[in-house]
Amino acid sequence: MWNVIRRLLLGFCLIGLTSAVLLVSDWGQRQSATGSHLPRLAIVQHASQAVLDDGVQGMIDALAAEGFVDGKTVAIQRFNAQNDLPTANAIAKNVTAGDYDLVITASTMSLQTVANANRAGRTRHVFGIVADPFSAGLDLDRSQLLKHPRHLVGIGTFVPVAAAFETARHAFPGLQTIGLAWNSAESNSAAFTRQARAAAQKMGLTLLEGNVDSSNGVGEVAASLVARGAQALFVTGDVTVMVALESVVGAARQGRIPVFSLLPPAVKRGTLFDLGANFYDIGRETGLLAARVLKGTDPATLPVRDYIPERIAVNRLALQGLKDPWQLPADLVARADVVIDASGVHEKTAASLPQPTPGRTYKMGLVFFAPEEGAETCMRGIFDGLQELGFAEGQNLEVRRAHAQGEIANIPALLQNYDNQDVDLVMTMTTPCLTAACNTVRKKPVVFTYVYDPIAAGAGTTFTNHVPHVTGVGSFPPVAETVDVIRQLVPGVKAVGTIYNTSEANSRKVVSVARDLFSKQGIKLEEVAVTGTSEVLQAAQVVASRPIQALWITGDNTALQSFDAIVKVAQDRKLPLINNDPEFVDRGALACVGLGWYPAGKAAARLAARVLLGESPQHLPFENVAVKQLKLNDKVARQLGVTFPAALLKEAGR
Repeated sequence: MWNVIRRLLLGFCLIGLTSAVLLVSDWGQRQSATGSHLPRLAIVQHASQAVLDDGVQGMIDALAAEGFVDGKTVAIQRFNAQNDLPTANAIAKNVTAGDYDLVITASTMSLQTVANANRAGRTRHVFGIVADPFSAGLDLDRSQLLKHPRHLVGIGTFVPVAAAFETARHAFPGLQTIGLAWNSAESNSAAFTRQARAAAQKMGLTLLEGNVDSSNGVGEVAASLVARGAQALFVTGDVTVMVALESVVGAARQGRIPVFSLLPPAVKRGTLFDLGANFYDIGRETGLLAARVLKGTDPATLPVRDYIPERIAVNRLALQGLKDPWQLPADLVARADVVIDASGVHEKTAASLPQPTPGRTYKMGLVFFAPEEGAETCMRGIFDGLQELGFAEGQNLEVRRAHAQGEIANIPALLQNYDNQDVDLVMTMTTPCLTAACNTVRKKPVVFTYVYDPIAAGAGTTFTNHVPHVTGVGSFPPVAETVDVIRQLVPGVKAVGTIYNTSEANSRKVVSVARDLFSKQGIKLEEVAVTGTSEVLQAAQVVASRPIQALWITGDNTALQSFDAIVKVAQDRKLPLINNDPEFVDRGALACVGLGWYPAGKAAARLAARVLLGESPQHLPFENVAVKQLKLNDKVARQLGVTFPAALLKEAGR
């Protein structure tokens, strides 16, 4: 008996000693993970694929650029389900149990598993590398981008299928039948398939479909599609098929037909061309969004939005051995970011872009609403950017400028004038000029900037499906942050007044977004509409006579032309004035939560250079460039007796 007891005591001692050793050996790690109180961040992806790996790297790089460096200012833990659903569900339960400050997911499957495990909203969740979040069954609404769970926000990237089919038909005019393997359990794949069916019907193509439920069966299904007469195989963002892409390519080679996809750079794995998105850039955009949430922005105030930075890859080697006369269109190769040929893999860089033709003078007509500080800043960005790309005004670039003197009615005539002149490009600034260009300019390509929302301006339905002769850069203002700053500067605010021209599509869109955001915070937005600059002073007096505690002016061109009149009314009534254009804050606003227009100008310069060098705007997706700027006015603060919170002073770089 005593021997048994001694053995038991010895066993307990050994267990205790072993536990103590493990505790001590893990002490350093536990100290770094918990003792330093670093924010804890989980990044979850569904499989090991180049698309997802690139996106996650973009997330990590963007977080670091915003000050969230792994191991120093944040503790990042990565999870990978390796394309296994039970593993994905287990990971989802782990990361939403309350131990992480934020979860970022990459892929639709990861979005769904984590969101379903997080229905109670215990953990904030940012998603990216997702084709169509609005069809993922998560109570999202494409027509109401702020309609989403309070803890959940992210970015969708729905690459249009029709463009890929049109490119395939261009590469082989005799194309009649396309094969598609897809997993019906993936909502993103189902959304792509619906688009593929619609595009095929519109183009008179036959779409052969084969359903797969695991990566192991992809090769067999692909071979069956070839046997059924497919002249090409098409791959979408289906994760199940992506994992087994080599099986698809192998089946296609057996049938001597090509594969094309929406997943650059799948060409490195044997596809003929990929017409899709830059997933590293999407990852960076997702990382920037995550950084905003980590810094304190409420996800409920941020919209779910689409972001589709174009990326094209082509593989000349995949033309070898095909039974049909496929060719890679010259314009597709010229636009390609990656080209594979017998000499290797060639990645396009800024240095490899075409240069202006020596001895040629390029001509551009520039139309804007009226001279003002924001427009001047944007113009500096345009011409600095063009000069960096080899277009120097006064040397090989001739610029003809015209403005509408602050009146919308004057814009069409200015545009028609340039449309009939010998210019190579018409460049527009402000939303009224863009809207008019879409309806007026017929002969010349158009590039726009200094615009909030090109879709609201009527330039297209998405950033890739737009008016064929128009491309450019949109810059939607940080409306949610504006509401937040107003609440900090005016504690207990119940009503805010604003003035805008209902004829300006940009103003209507921003005010509609702001109206909803203010309402969610229990703040009434008192609105007064104007139709011209002569009405602004009276409108300011009217709105100031209402029971408001602050004035807010967005980038309405009409209001900005009479900004001094608004300032005078604000000063007379001792109302804090907040705006969205940094260049105007020194003229009497208390604060500005706006955009730096210089980067938007430089981004537009890159598109303008590509058009000047012969690319069609039709193949250049719109871009969104919105670099937030916070400016504070000490003089006005003293006059109003306002003390800026320390957090705002720090953000403004004071």
